[in-house]
Amino acid sequence: MNLKQISLSEQMRRIGWVFHRLAFVNVICFLVFLPVFAWFYLVLNTYIHAGLLGGMVSVLPGLSFFAALLLGLPSVVFYVLFGVSAILIGPFLLGLHTVTGALLRGRHVWISDLFIQALKNAKQGVLLGLFCVIGMHLLLWNIFGGIYSAVPWISVMLMVSRWVSIGLLVFLFLAFPYFCQITVSISQPFHTVVKNAGILARVRLGRGLLLLFGMGVFWWGMLSLFPLLGLIGLPLVSIGLTALAQTAVCLPVVEQYVLNPARERLDR
Repeated sequence: MNLKQISLSEQMRRIGWVFHRLAFVNVICFLVFLPVFAWFYLVLNTYIHAGLLGGMVSVLPGLSFFAALLLGLPSVVFYVLFGVSAILIGPFLLGLHTVTGALLRGRHVWISDLFIQALKNAKQGVLLGLFCVIGMHLLLWNIFGGIYSAVPWISVMLMVSRWVSIGLLVFLFLAFPYFCQITVSISQPFHTVVKNAGILARVRLGRGLLLLFGMGVFWWGMLSLFPLLGLIGLPLVSIGLTALAQTAVCLPVVEQYVLNPARERLDR
């Protein structure tokens, strides 16, 4: 009985330690990501207003406060902050996935590990961040753009283009966590990591879709159904919990298909 109590106490202590670390890195990442969040909030609302609904709809009401806060700044200041955020978002996402990977492996992790890994993989991180920001913008523009034309074959092409863009956007979200875990776990060129991340996303498609659905429900529920909870949860735990869930699902796959074969080649 005493052993069970000690075991339960130890488990609770470890869970508390994980959330303590996640809260710290979440706040740091939130401050870095905030200009990009605000920008995408504005872009998404604008595209839906122009392309689908014919009226302004607050797609992410939980983020409206932060968007209004940043967008209320002078345009030059906002775009400078956005540029800095777009450059830093990739390296800090890699740092965040390093922290979540260490937490799931039961390794001790310091807040400084977030910055160390971000600096270590700065080049690939910047490419990742810019690729995602630009790619998501183009895909959203294509998805929510007009699909009607007086010429029938043009209308059909626009509709096909929209559905292809939706598929590419979903696949981008599926491959993203694999890219992060491969990058922080093994040294590979950027194009090789992109290729391997795409392969793993296809191999474990069902797992990835289930994760994406769960994340979508979590974010939609928190920010749309419970906006007050979103105002608190976004800067404190939401980004870190999302990265932790992605790492928990994707890390075993990366271990099986990338890291273990690499270790076997080194042992020969």
